[in-house]
Amino acid sequence: MSKYYQGSFLEVLYVLVISAKSGQLGNRLLLSANFIAFACENNFTVLNPAFEEYADFFSSTDKDFLCCYPSTPFSIAGNRLLRKYYYNINRYLAESGRFNTINIKRNQPFSWSNSSITKELKSRSINFFQGWVFRDGWFVDDISNLQKHGKKIRAYFQPLKKYQLNVAKLISNIRSQTDVLIGVHVRHGDYQQHQNGRYFYLVEDYLKVMESTQTLFPNKKVTFLICSNQEQKEDYFQHLSYVYGNNHIIEDMYSLAECDYIIGPPSSYTMWASFYGERPLYMIRDVNKTLKIEDFVHFSQWKGVFYYNEDWSKSVWEWTH
Repeated sequence: MSKYYQGSFLEVLYVLVISAKSGQLGNRLLLSANFIAFACENNFTVLNPAFEEYADFFSSTDKDFLCCYPSTPFSIAGNRLLRKYYYNINRYLAESGRFNTINIKRNQPFSWSNSSITKELKSRSINFFQGWVFRDGWFVDDISNLQKHGKKIRAYFQPLKKYQLNVAKLISNIRSQTDVLIGVHVRHGDYQQHQNGRYFYLVEDYLKVMESTQTLFPNKKVTFLICSNQEQKEDYFQHLSYVYGNNHIIEDMYSLAECDYIIGPPSSYTMWASFYGERPLYMIRDVNKTLKIEDFVHFSQWKGVFYYNEDWSKSVWEWTH
């Protein structure tokens, strides 16, 4: 039980609704995970209509169009039309002024334990949340709660069985022929514009990092699992042992989570893979860096520095360790 709510929250009902979309898959998974961890600490209920486009990929949310945590004994499976309607009506209610709507401003890192936001929660009421509250590194002070409730969160966000089987087949085939498996997230496409291309790296840049990583495992066969949001040419990586992922947004993410190590630019996509698979991640910031094994960091070890900019889109959170 959180020190802020001792006694009182066991006697009343609090419903937290994630009523606005923030980013893509990785961001929404991390946001959901933080709400679930907070709900576990305080006996709250979370509804997540903002998970609309991704709900059909996961075993818990596929069966429940409300995307409710904790899962209810009786639920109704969703479909695209129903989920879209569910999201839109929640957006309307959040902006109607009839309920308690909490807007999270992106002007500083957010923490449940240090934020006055928790004092705005109303009991016996629906509390709508809007804002990029847990985007990328904004939840650094709450990592301990994610670790504490990680087992429940991972169980809730298990992919559907068909995706699990495809991932298992891919990983099993690779592991039968290698000693060390390293996942590489080649983030192209949208990253050419994201933060003015700050983390958009050419294939040649990824190759430098991969070659540096390979030297960390002398006398072992290293294979790279390459996942990308843009098709890559077959001949880019021929001097290395490599396999391309299944080119599916869920299967690639959860395949990265099964690797021994993960490499990629700063991205919530690989952050989730690192958290879910409990695998160490190296976030590329300097493509010319000579890597050490200590540069691969487990989710629970991350810290960070926040750089504020008056233009919130240019505010930057940099993970360190």
